[in-house]
Amino acid sequence: MTPRLSLDRINQLSADTGQCGDMATPGRIDHSRPFVPEEHTQLYYTPLYATLSHEQRLRYNQLFGLRLNEYIMTLEAELIERLLAPLRLHPLVRNDTAMLQALDTMVAEERRHYAGFAAFNQVCRPDLYPPGSDRYFSRLPWWTQGMFSIVGWLAHRYAFALWYMMAMEESAQSLARDMLAQPRTETLGTLDPAFVALHHQHMKDEARHVHLDAWLIERCLDDRHAALNARLFMVMLQGVVRPTRGGSGAKVIRQLVRDRPELAPRQDELIGAVLALKDDRRFQASLFNRRIMPRTFELFDATPALTDLGNKMVGYDRRAEARTA
Repeated sequence: MTPRLSLDRINQLSADTGQCGDMATPGRIDHSRPFVPEEHTQLYYTPLYATLSHEQRLRYNQLFGLRLNEYIMTLEAELIERLLAPLRLHPLVRNDTAMLQALDTMVAEERRHYAGFAAFNQVCRPDLYPPGSDRYFSRLPWWTQGMFSIVGWLAHRYAFALWYMMAMEESAQSLARDMLAQPRTETLGTLDPAFVALHHQHMKDEARHVHLDAWLIERCLDDRHAALNARLFMVMLQGVVRPTRGGSGAKVIRQLVRDRPELAPRQDELIGAVLALKDDRRFQASLFNRRIMPRTFELFDATPALTDLGNKMVGYDRRAEARTA
């Protein structure tokens, strides 16, 4: 794994347009092709997946790809900006001009990412995303919006959500790398080039953001509040790894049934299979693991307060010998 980039180097790369993602114009979308590797979808981990026809699995895959885009949009709009604003005032951040420049650039890039994913989804399914409506599967209930607000309010002292932010940005990189390295899926054929290109462009910026995340964690998560930050992080994880009946995964199933009405008699069965994934170790390990988020896991390894993280994060295999990511 390459060493962590310096803040000055992050800013240099951000100023080089060749190193930055261009997500302004969606490419031509091929609706006969899948959008994401099948192992990046929920139903793939259930016995019911194999009982669906090719056409049903293809439509599910495409809908889940739109849901993945929305998930990234939600992270960037609801979590990252709420976190970064108060952290600009942190004593170890506010007087560092290189850090502040990198944060400003990151916020601007995340806004461009949001617009790029929204544009792709709207071109792909204008019926689901009419003008002025960017999110269909990931509309947040009031209590989730409240949770993000609290996370931002606490960030100046309890910046535990930085661990989650870094993990998700590294996971987004891994998704793009997987699509580029193996564009042919297990049963659905070759991935749509426009979807792959979108995530490739996104990966260019996330590659720098992960290094900036590590700097923020080093400076803003101090030992004085380590135990409480660790407990709050583990509580936060519970809302991520447990599919719910009102969650985006179940909403994808409901839309699949609208698109493929022959599945209507099986809707409850399919949603039940998604909900059961809360106890499926293979699925849980696919969400957080060392292959897709190696830098984040190294930081976990180096944090004594996260010794018991594996009790909440199935894919975490703690290693005693850790370096700073």
